[in-house]
Amino acid sequence: YDASTSTLSSAVSVTVSISTSCAPAQLVGNPGFESGAVTWTASSGVIDSSTGRPSHAGTWKAWMNGYAAVHTDTVTQNITIPACATTATLSFWVRIDTAETGTGIYDTLTVAVKNSAGTSTLSTLGTYSNLNKNTAYVQKTFSLAAWKGQTVKLSFTGVEDSTLQTSFVIDDVTVNTN
Repeated sequence: YDASTSTLSSAVSVTVSISTSCAPAQLVGNPGFESGAVTWTASSGVIDSSTGRPSHAGTWKAWMNGYAAVHTDTVTQNITIPACATTATLSFWVRIDTAETGTGIYDTLTVAVKNSAGTSTLSTLGTYSNLNKNTAYVQKTFSLAAWKGQTVKLSFTGVEDSTLQTSFVIDDVTVNTN
């Protein structure tokens, strides 16, 4: 509008284009493991639908450790966080049950962000142990905003010692961006 002009122009067409790459999105493929190991890389037998440990939702989950023997299990997936995202939030549900007693840390679950090749840890988001045992799933949430514009590997690593079992069961892993 120009106040110095009192005449109207002819119609003008305007097209607005919104980039969908920065639309809110959930980035994890197969977040509830319901399609088995599709999009995930995991140690043999970790992604399963057995009834030995319940899933958070659905039938499948990632069940790491629980052998009562020296053992390491991993579950990983690469994700690309758009550079234009204002937030990127990792969320997952974890259930930890153990036969360990006392106050010592014997078995651990590490949640990390690694470079896309998985050869370098960029950040350890959380470490849980047999001391974090619970009878139900607990939701954990972390910001991944520091890795906007990058492809990173989400990594869950369970390590168990030589005696009493600890099971780390994860399910419904999401990375939501806005």
